[in-house]
Amino acid sequence: MNNHAENLTIDGLEGEVYTDELSRTLLSTDAGIYQISPAAVVYPKNTEDVVKVVRYVAEHDCCLHPRGAGSGLCGSAVGRGIVIDFTKYMNRLIAFDPDEKFFTCEPGYRYGELEELLADSELFFPPAPSSGEYATFGGMYSTNAGGAYSVKYGNVADYAADAEIVLANGDVWWLSDLYSKDIEELPAAFKELFSTLRADRDIIKDAYPNVPCNVCGYELRYTDSGGKLNLLKLLGGSEGTLAIVTRLTFRLVNKPKFSALIIAYFHDIVSTAKAAQMLLLREPAGIEIMDKSLINTAFEFKPSLKGEILDGYDNLLMINFESNNAQRLERLALECKEEIAPLTGAIFTAVSEEETEKYWTVRKAAVPILYLLKGNKKILPLVEDAAIPTDRLVEYFNGLYKIFNDFGVRFVLYGHIAKGLLHSRPILDLKDRHDISLIIPIADTVFNLIMKLGGTVSGEHGDGRLRSKYVPLQYQNIYSIFVKVKNLFDPDNRLNPGIITGFEPNGQINNLRYGEAYSAKELAEKHLMWEDGFINEVEKCHGCSKCTTVSTAVRMCPIYKITRDETAAPKAKANMLRALISGKIGIEKLYTGVFQYVLNRCINCGSCHSECPSKVNIPKLALEAKAGYIKRYGLDFSKRFSVKLEEFGRNTHRYSPIYSAALKINGIRKAFEKITGLTAERTPPAFAFRSLYDRFDTVIGSQEKSVIFFAGCYASYIRPEIGESAIRLLNEFGYKVILPEQHCCGIPHSSKGLAEDVLAKIGSNFKSWAGRLEEAEYIVTTCSSCTHSLQNAWGDHMGGELIDRIRKMTVPVTSLINMHNPSITSATAISLAYHTPCHMKLSKDSLASYRLLSKAGNTRVSPLVNSCCGMAGSWGSLKENYVQSAEIGELLATSLEMSDCEICATDCPTCEMQLKHLTRTAIFHPIEVIDKILH
Repeated sequence: MNNHAENLTIDGLEGEVYTDELSRTLLSTDAGIYQISPAAVVYPKNTEDVVKVVRYVAEHDCCLHPRGAGSGLCGSAVGRGIVIDFTKYMNRLIAFDPDEKFFTCEPGYRYGELEELLADSELFFPPAPSSGEYATFGGMYSTNAGGAYSVKYGNVADYAADAEIVLANGDVWWLSDLYSKDIEELPAAFKELFSTLRADRDIIKDAYPNVPCNVCGYELRYTDSGGKLNLLKLLGGSEGTLAIVTRLTFRLVNKPKFSALIIAYFHDIVSTAKAAQMLLLREPAGIEIMDKSLINTAFEFKPSLKGEILDGYDNLLMINFESNNAQRLERLALECKEEIAPLTGAIFTAVSEEETEKYWTVRKAAVPILYLLKGNKKILPLVEDAAIPTDRLVEYFNGLYKIFNDFGVRFVLYGHIAKGLLHSRPILDLKDRHDISLIIPIADTVFNLIMKLGGTVSGEHGDGRLRSKYVPLQYQNIYSIFVKVKNLFDPDNRLNPGIITGFEPNGQINNLRYGEAYSAKELAEKHLMWEDGFINEVEKCHGCSKCTTVSTAVRMCPIYKITRDETAAPKAKANMLRALISGKIGIEKLYTGVFQYVLNRCINCGSCHSECPSKVNIPKLALEAKAGYIKRYGLDFSKRFSVKLEEFGRNTHRYSPIYSAALKINGIRKAFEKITGLTAERTPPAFAFRSLYDRFDTVIGSQEKSVIFFAGCYASYIRPEIGESAIRLLNEFGYKVILPEQHCCGIPHSSKGLAEDVLAKIGSNFKSWAGRLEEAEYIVTTCSSCTHSLQNAWGDHMGGELIDRIRKMTVPVTSLINMHNPSITSATAISLAYHTPCHMKLSKDSLASYRLLSKAGNTRVSPLVNSCCGMAGSWGSLKENYVQSAEIGELLATSLEMSDCEICATDCPTCEMQLKHLTRTAIFHPIEVIDKILH
């Protein structure tokens, strides 16, 4: 089959086609263990585009691999043919009817977006996979995904009401249209499908394991619906091997009014299994298990969890019950606790919403923490999706423990015990020959155990390249029917070949992302400090796709959220750099415009680093790669001009009234834009005639305790009023303030890749602080980016005791004031909105300002939507970025306007500038607000 597609063109395509090496590399992996570079990548814009791609594939003897968020664990979204990705354009909500309880969407629409839509509604979509924030409905339907509550509510395909599909020959059908026809009116292939499945229905009915969740193979049992052809369940879970889904309609249901969470601790796994079996008779919404292997590993990397989970137990269960009757629910919870109490070591009910959320947070956090394991051994999705009848739980637990112990392999175990689905993950090194040699034996041995117990190898994640080997073994009596179904839908085997049917020999260990032959080479020259090595940082990304979340559940990447372009995704930088260091892409690619384009889509907000499960420092990786390019080719004038705020403030602030007045004239701003590259859409900030250093001496006050005030460029030269408020309050709370000559913290330079300039700025500040650090207790900041620099970023550029000392001494001014637990009450009622800047979220005390503002009596503080303002320092001031900057900031601006607050507070100068530009609300620094209240 020809899968080479250089210079591929598809006539009439509205979407985009890419065949370049970089674009193909970015979609060569998913969240699993495989890497296969596709021949091409297509981003369709509509169903007609999909038809054109399908027909192109048929005409040019190649194959097609549909892709959603790339969050799958089994490798079913990667392949050597054309990858068709629906996330960039085909991601719309088409219809939503809350009265009829349904919605229709394109396959790239994400579960997290629906959650936001339904946030204030009584409706919800019950099958919630753990990747729901970023998973797409096309991908969820394709794998028939489930989640913690599937035992009560079922899987995604159970809520499918209709779907538009494109067949392998390019024909388009709505499944409801097929269902409406008499069998004799159907196309020949569908008539044959119906007659085949009807003729073998008795064999089919008895061939499936008796488990409440099973997505292994094709679901053939429900195609005959009253003598009509119903394909909803068959296509759900078919992993793109039978047809390409282009639109989907799903049912919604009403949320239960009340819920109760029981937490039960156990000393042994047998008692746990018995308790779960007893509880299942009470029809819980879900039961989750975390065993000691997972809990101890989580404790190791996050000791603070010991305060959240009782220590000394083998495992715990989280038992959730739901009801519309509060009294009935309370009685049920009490009866269940009494029933299983003799088996437990400790048991209680999480009463408050906060306590319930705490345990779910721990459950969700425990697994991501495992990705932080240092070294080459990582948790491996291999046999993590098996499910067995719940009356065989004890045997399954004992069998799993024995298998992993016999192989001498460390493992973790967690999952949805209520439906017999345990996510058991061995910890292996996929660069090591010995560990790779264990993959097939472990999987085979666990599969044999599953078969012995009457279970399924795939409970909710699908078969993919990881488990398709076991489909013919799982279904010995009907596998030939699976093959016939595949042939009827896709006679030339062009749709995701090798998945479910037609498995490659040794497919489980072919095309590993790492593998025995993998090697990586450090960059010849590095500009930053890498404690664990540049290579290790790159390889920490496991591709989960959380960084492609587009809802406000996480801050993540603001550029990706508005473009939905793979090149903007944080993981794209890691994928690209891994290809570079491993030799898949030549080192010379680092110095190409395309490579740098991807790197420059990182605006150094840092959200991906703080919210990534693996804590991959993408901004730092991007800076390292940018720095190498800039050292060779330099930086263009506009970008270098945009980082000169300190120099202009220091040298020209006395002339500010003259040029500020001139720059208010549109024509002059246009000319200034042509010269500097700074957008004419914004009025440049005006420097204060008297800087902060003109207003104060080097030492202010005579108190016994001293602090160094690092004011930052904004409070120094543009809005010294912020510095005045900070100094006044620091004096009042007992601190002598030292205000030495200061230089930029280096964040603007860092974001552009000017690593040498950052070092120069650090050195200049050290020089001006000479002799002052010894007498100071703290270094106090008002700018969130300065805080991030001193606490974090400076350590990326320079090591040593002095850097460590500065990191520990640096605190936001609001954090220091909070330590004094001040009594603050406003004389008049204040309605205040607060925006947490991206860099404030990276601070050791990220909630300092919000907590301080919330202490003020007679003041209502409303946190704004969890969103980036879009300025990203000087990035948003450039003409080339203005449109995207404003688009990113629109959500935050709308949130502020809808809050009906009189004023807004934020710790970031550029957030302040953006909000002033996009709204009419008065914007202040939190310390100014507190100062005004107190005075």
